[in-house]
Amino acid sequence: MDSCKKNYKCFLESDRFKLFGIAGAGLGIGYYYLKQAKSIKLRSDEPKFLKTLQEGNEEQVTKTLLEILEKIKKSKEKQELPFHENFKTKSFSLLMELFSSENKHTSSLAALVLSKFLNDGVYCNKLETLEGIEKLVSKIKEFLTSNEELNQEYLINYLKLLFTITKIGQKKSVLRIVQNDGIATLGSLLHNEEMNDECLVLILKNLTWCCEFYKTIPLMLEKQEILMVVKPLLESSNEKIVEYSSSLINDYSENPELCKKLDQAGVVKELIQLIFSSNNDQILCNTSLSLTKLMADRQISDLICVEYEIVPPIIDKLLRSKSKNLNYCGCQFIEIAAKSSVSNKILIRECGAFPVLISLLNKNNEEDDDDDDDKKDGGDNNQKNKNQKLLQQTIATIKELTVQSTRTDNVKYLRELNILPKIISCFKECKSEKMQLNLVIIIGNFSCSTATARIELQQSGVLSDLTKLLSSTNDVNLTRNLVCTFANLLISPEVHKELYKVGGIEAMLKSLESTDQQTQYGALIGLRNIFLNMNEDLQFYEKLHEYLLSLNILPRLVRIAEQNTGNMRLFIQGILKILAPNVGMI
Repeated sequence: MDSCKKNYKCFLESDRFKLFGIAGAGLGIGYYYLKQAKSIKLRSDEPKFLKTLQEGNEEQVTKTLLEILEKIKKSKEKQELPFHENFKTKSFSLLMELFSSENKHTSSLAALVLSKFLNDGVYCNKLETLEGIEKLVSKIKEFLTSNEELNQEYLINYLKLLFTITKIGQKKSVLRIVQNDGIATLGSLLHNEEMNDECLVLILKNLTWCCEFYKTIPLMLEKQEILMVVKPLLESSNEKIVEYSSSLINDYSENPELCKKLDQAGVVKELIQLIFSSNNDQILCNTSLSLTKLMADRQISDLICVEYEIVPPIIDKLLRSKSKNLNYCGCQFIEIAAKSSVSNKILIRECGAFPVLISLLNKNNEEDDDDDDDKKDGGDNNQKNKNQKLLQQTIATIKELTVQSTRTDNVKYLRELNILPKIISCFKECKSEKMQLNLVIIIGNFSCSTATARIELQQSGVLSDLTKLLSSTNDVNLTRNLVCTFANLLISPEVHKELYKVGGIEAMLKSLESTDQQTQYGALIGLRNIFLNMNEDLQFYEKLHEYLLSLNILPRLVRIAEQNTGNMRLFIQGILKILAPNVGMI
């Protein structure tokens, strides 16, 4: 090993290494100048373009704009930059002038060229200062009032520019569109029955993107009764129209005022039909998200889950999918369905969701094969985020299915599927407080089910991790659920020694100082469970009794009793009788 290091050091100091460095630098410089030469060759026609845009007649200008668009298209295929930044800078004001032209053909071509240049992230702010958005909305409005035959090719170019502006300028640009009556204009265009598919897609695309930034836009659209226009579009044979229509419906469903309207208009039925009939990932995502939001209404929830029998296709098409986006949407739907009623929890189990949810817990480290964008752009981070998001949602869904388990037997079925080791493993690896809370609730629901589950938890070594978390957290909700979990675990005498050994009993009793009444009550139940469930190891319990008294909990118990009346006071008196029979009654 030492000889290798020595030889490597000698090589670094040698003339041969210096020659390698010089040769490498020479190759790099040569490659740079070769690229520059190519670049100069590609851009040699730029001065001619600028001159024609500035001085040419209408026919010459139109021809030049078409040539620029063709050049952009070809360079995209070759993955090269079509124009130098200087050309964009110099041509921008000329293009804006042409865009403002009365000649609609020239104006629409200039709009398309502008949208291509803006796509490169250039001059969006400059377009704002030149009142580009106001002019653009005005141009689109002309199509509503003109007596001429609707030229949809021109309109498409304007709509493309509008989408590019909102995509780059985001909230600021959308506000300008709203202020200039742009939303109403787009809504009116939707009412035009002559619109071809490409126009419809672009109008819907613009509206859904604007809704991302202003959640009140669906309310504006509903003043124009857009819902009755969009509903038939959900049945279109064009997948893009269905995709953006379902996305707009998803924006509608975020507004509680509009949820009832969606049901009354028969849109819920159309969405259900899409879940059964579509195989398009984005349509399935949009539709399931809309249905998930609509299920906040109990009546609509029963209609969706029971009458329309939507749970089986959600499991088959979303939960079983290879796409993690679809898995996530399916989990969200199942969680909200389970939350809405106990009967839904049983229905979800009977439809076979449990094994699929368990398989999703194991999907955390798998790559999402169908998502090429993740691999192209920020792949590893996107993949990790997606994995984490799916794991978090899967755990939230399982948590909801185990709540009220005494009425559903869901915990029993999940235990038979051997889910507990995986839940414990997730808890030990978990860093997110939100996920920790859901995992603690799941463990708590298992701890109150059977003695076998409690012993399995004790043998897994998770009691030590739960104790550490209880000792370190300041979150009231997490503390409450941890204390209740410990109280449940203490029903089994087999757990007493282990929980005492890892410091869990002490951590639980410290929470008697909490101002949260439910946390206090959980600790009191845990204390009572110790003495209600003692085994024959009297020596251990004598030692534990002395230990409890050494923690000086009697004054705390007396203080809690004095602050309460009725059953709570009687409950504490019962504990005091066991702990210190000689202490006077409160």
